[in-house]
Amino acid sequence: MTRWRAVVAGFVLAACSEALVFAWTGRVTLVGGLAGSALAGYLAGGEPADGAWYGLLTAMAWGIVLIPGLVVLSVLTDAPLPFPMEFLLPYLETAGEATVIILLSASLPNVAAGAIGSHARRQDDQSNRSERSSRTSNSDVEEA
Repeated sequence: MTRWRAVVAGFVLAACSEALVFAWTGRVTLVGGLAGSALAGYLAGGEPADGAWYGLLTAMAWGIVLIPGLVVLSVLTDAPLPFPMEFLLPYLETAGEATVIILLSASLPNVAAGAIGSHARRQDDQSNRSERSSRTSNSDVEEA
């Protein structure tokens, strides 16, 4: 069963952080999507595969909004391509190469960010368990 709250939370973080970056710098980056994917992975649970999946879902949901927005921005304001696309595209010769680079750079980093988020969740869960077990053992010693 899909944990849509994790996807929505990641989407909201991506939208808010990208809006702040755009308001501050006037540029669009892909960093907000990475942060959103990491949050979605964290909220999804401690399995890296789950985190990767929710990172990808968040990236695709955010991309559905971001890509048309970028097209509108580029038509109306002549805005540059998002970082790092603006630096990679001049080295590509065909539309196929550009498509592959755009799709991979929009998905693989988000999958990794989601997996890292779920790994962080696993570490937090393990430290909380060890903290609880040390509290119980301390309270057992105090009762004796």
